[in-house]
Amino acid sequence: MDQTKNFEFKDLLNQTIHKEYSPEEFTSLTRDFTDLPHNLGGKILVLPYYLVPGSKEYLPSYPWTAGSINFLFGKLFSIPTSLLPFDPIHKESSILFLLPKLYQLEKFTAAVLSTLSSFFLFLLLQKKPFSKTNYESFLYVLLYSFCTSHFSNSSQALWQHTVIEFFLSILLYLLFHQSQNTFKYILVGVISAALIYSRPSSIFLLSFPAIYILQNFREWKWKLVFTGTFFGLSLLLFGLINYYYYHDVMGGYNLHKKAYALAGYTDLFSYPMIKGFLGLTLSPGFGYYLFSPFLLFPFLFYRKIENKTLLFLLILPELLILLFYSKYVFWEGGHSYGSRFLTDINLYSILTFSLLPLDVYKKRLIKYILIILIILSIGIQYYGTNQKEFVSIWNSCRYTSNFEKAFDFKNLPFLPNLNAPNCH
Repeated sequence: MDQTKNFEFKDLLNQTIHKEYSPEEFTSLTRDFTDLPHNLGGKILVLPYYLVPGSKEYLPSYPWTAGSINFLFGKLFSIPTSLLPFDPIHKESSILFLLPKLYQLEKFTAAVLSTLSSFFLFLLLQKKPFSKTNYESFLYVLLYSFCTSHFSNSSQALWQHTVIEFFLSILLYLLFHQSQNTFKYILVGVISAALIYSRPSSIFLLSFPAIYILQNFREWKWKLVFTGTFFGLSLLLFGLINYYYYHDVMGGYNLHKKAYALAGYTDLFSYPMIKGFLGLTLSPGFGYYLFSPFLLFPFLFYRKIENKTLLFLLILPELLILLFYSKYVFWEGGHSYGSRFLTDINLYSILTFSLLPLDVYKKRLIKYILIILIILSIGIQYYGTNQKEFVSIWNSCRYTSNFEKAFDFKNLPFLPNLNAPNCH
């Protein structure tokens, strides 16, 4: 996209910090997890967390799905006029010219993908076994779009979460679509592989589609050959791309993991599960169900749900993702708003919520409580999108542990006390 053909990721580096050190020099450095070390032939190369040393040059730590989609949008907008026209003034420093435009493009792409995820959810809700009317589907889509981290995280920046929600919405729609077209079964395989490539933990999100396919084996039968073949070929292709550019089939994620080990985090999944579980779900600082409290309703009124099998199948990937990240040392998601890692389960959460029969809300008290919780959810999610500067300052407040930060009732991300001594 750079018309000067002069862009290199090393242009992003602070050359006084991000350079090679001897092992002795490295041990004396003051470090934090935003700068990570890489062992290169006896020398320690320190890079920002978002870059790793590839086989030929510095490359992004994260999979290329988000960047590839962003690139396609950029090319699309370049048809009528060049999105990034050549500017001879910035020939020697193309990064200064590129970044502002790419930042705008990234925001737009994130918003488009989030909108498309909502659209596929709207279509999905009208399929069996959900069988919602257009009006009902639209209401659930509004809840998904503005009352969950789909709004405060996925729609605001092109995270891997944005891409995962987008891919998962298409996958679930295809799963319940009645078409027998061969292309549908091919797409299911390709998208499933793309989900795992985008973030390996997405394999837990595939637990629901896998069990659903097994339950409906008569319908799929030999067509599973197409799904399985293209799933395997897609994973092979992604692995080969990673190996060529990173010398590692898992790509930047694995190099990231090795860098954390060199920095002292030899086991990234050693956090006490109970503390991580509480922090991710119910803590005022990060709790998924505190930022979107209306999502607790299916658990409170599960006896009212008729299709218990579907309920438990939808909860399964939610539970697996939750347990997985409960053990993760950085379970809070770093510099973020709410339970960033649980953003991936938003679709399953809304589908679970949609299973509640409408007669649950006939009782006036329950209806009013739900309305209050929905308004609260909108307010919390809106704050995350509209007050990014305050959220950023809150993220920078110093605590002895993330668990302490999560349960500091006097300083919440959506009600920050920025005058606190640890926030200066």
